[in-house]
Amino acid sequence: MERLKVEQNITISEKFLRQIEESIFDNEIAYRYCKKLGLSDEQIRENAPKIFDFSEDVKNCKNCKGLKYCNKEPKYLVTNITYEEGVVDRNILPCKKYLEQVNFKKRFAVIDFGEEFFDNHIKTDISNVNSKCKREILRKYKESALDKKSNGWIYIKGDMSTGKSFFAATLCVDAARNQAYNSISFIDVPERFKELTDLAFQKSPRYNDLLETLKNSEMLVLDDFGNEFKSDFVRENVLFPILSYRAKNKLFTIITSNYSMDDICTMYQSNAASKPKIEQIKQLLTLMCKEEITLPSFLAQ
Repeated sequence: MERLKVEQNITISEKFLRQIEESIFDNEIAYRYCKKLGLSDEQIRENAPKIFDFSEDVKNCKNCKGLKYCNKEPKYLVTNITYEEGVVDRNILPCKKYLEQVNFKKRFAVIDFGEEFFDNHIKTDISNVNSKCKREILRKYKESALDKKSNGWIYIKGDMSTGKSFFAATLCVDAARNQAYNSISFIDVPERFKELTDLAFQKSPRYNDLLETLKNSEMLVLDDFGNEFKSDFVRENVLFPILSYRAKNKLFTIITSNYSMDDICTMYQSNAASKPKIEQIKQLLTLMCKEEITLPSFLAQ
């Protein structure tokens, strides 16, 4: 039995055709791009059905606020048009912001904050921080976070919900967008230290892989430091190796905590025998962190 051949003739009403033509001519950016390709007004009219989606994408994406606000379907795709050898063609490509995001994510080795932070920008977010003190701190340490030669670590102390994680995540995002570092890790210390402990007792090769990643990341954030489960194993096989390696190799580190450096050392001292190692940890923190930045509580703002 022969397969039936069905021919479909798709026609566009004259009225609708005129509408899409005029919408292209009214779109200054799309029209200018068509002229840059070498298209005459007549060619634009002849190819209006092909150019229309491009023109609409230009209009819809002109004031893009970020990927999380994209209401296109499918998301993050845009129409592109080309003009070669007298032929206008169109193709669908990932949008510029999506490609930037892909390249941006590649800079993170480990990332323990939500994607809602990906649209953070220092310039805009500083103005949205209610506390004048916090705005000044964020401005001050932005340069340190972008300077690969910076030897000083940043230790941020404050009560719960004072914005410590926001502060550190924003500096990470800004550093990634400015391509300041090729490898950035932002870890939730209680979760990741527990993971490392479990992997070590399971004799999993992932223990060394993760530990080496944290030791060698060009920029590392230890978020919520001090709230992890503390043990001799964690102190000797997780915390000290990370801190000592990073200090020795002058790798930029940000620490956020509810506790002071003295508090941390006190909590990690399990007995008299652990005192020498605690002194080493205290010296590392004191040497590398020039000061403890205290973020004000909401009541102090």
